[in-house]
Amino acid sequence: MEIKLKKGKILVYRVFDIGSEIDLEKVEALFEEKKFKERFKLDRKHNMSLIISKSPVSVHLGTIDFKVLDSVQTCELVAKVWHFGTLSLCFQVPIVEGTTWPQLIKIASWIENETDIDQIAILKAKDFQKEISSAIPVTNNDWSLYEDYVTYFIQEFDGLNVPLSELNQQVDVAALILAETKENLSDGIKKNTLDNTYQYSKQDLVVVDWNSALVVEASGSMDVPLVIEFALNQLLEMRYYDDLLDEKLNNLYNNVVGGKKGIFSKQYAKFAEEAGQIYIEISEIVENVENSFKVVGDFYLAQIFRASSKRFRFDDWVRSINEKLGNLAEVSKLLHSEVNESRNQIMEITIIALIAVEVVPLIWKLVF
Repeated sequence: MEIKLKKGKILVYRVFDIGSEIDLEKVEALFEEKKFKERFKLDRKHNMSLIISKSPVSVHLGTIDFKVLDSVQTCELVAKVWHFGTLSLCFQVPIVEGTTWPQLIKIASWIENETDIDQIAILKAKDFQKEISSAIPVTNNDWSLYEDYVTYFIQEFDGLNVPLSELNQQVDVAALILAETKENLSDGIKKNTLDNTYQYSKQDLVVVDWNSALVVEASGSMDVPLVIEFALNQLLEMRYYDDLLDEKLNNLYNNVVGGKKGIFSKQYAKFAEEAGQIYIEISEIVENVENSFKVVGDFYLAQIFRASSKRFRFDDWVRSINEKLGNLAEVSKLLHSEVNESRNQIMEITIIALIAVEVVPLIWKLVF
């Protein structure tokens, strides 16, 4: 018997950096009258393993009609803002009852290649950024990159005759995760894709990959998608500050090379101060992002969060940022050394001049 989907939805994410930070209390106040906002929260059975410093605010933005393959689907659009400056938009595309697994893979491939979603998300993000501008001390309009992700959230199957732990024996889970409709995937690729498979109970299943995830949750709990979304927002911030450090370091190097090097020049002092300020600001922000969501112990959601961070190569981004911060610190030290050397030279010249002022008249008298 062919497996069909009885109930579920596809969560299509687009995540943007919209500012240095966001005042979540102000965001809540802005949408208080509309009553469309809510705070991030987890079910009690899972939240013992997670520590959230500041819960993000969700705002329902209404519905949007999408043409998915041959049918028009009405999708819920939810915006979620995070205190460290990101906005995630989630298009919730309903899965039509009776959809077969091959049809779901075709929809996955369509989502993977559909550019209209990107354009709509960019426009919605800009509009939302303007709407909450009073809650953003410093807005970001220059960085055009964003993260995308898809979570296939399934609550109920029809025709599933194996335990969820053996779902891959009845359907091609890897093909869905990779949105692959043409190639017959190798065993190695399938194994690599399915390595990050988790279960809390026999009624649920999670497969996490770098660009998409499958979540089977009969209860309808959104805990797992929310945890993956949290990791996705942290990833975006790491990418943003990695790019920002590249830009700052390049500007600093160019200014130092092209700057005035005379002993009376104040350029080095200016660059040294700028380097130190950048180091302090970015170090503080990166630490803030890393500490916004902590896992305690080895509980289920903690495992999902670690798996998501690993697949997103979060540690590589953090390592890259730390290396660049180290370079920035070294540049700051070198510039301060140059400043001190210049000051020492000025002091030596001043001392020589003072000695000359005292000695020259004396010699003048002795000679004449």
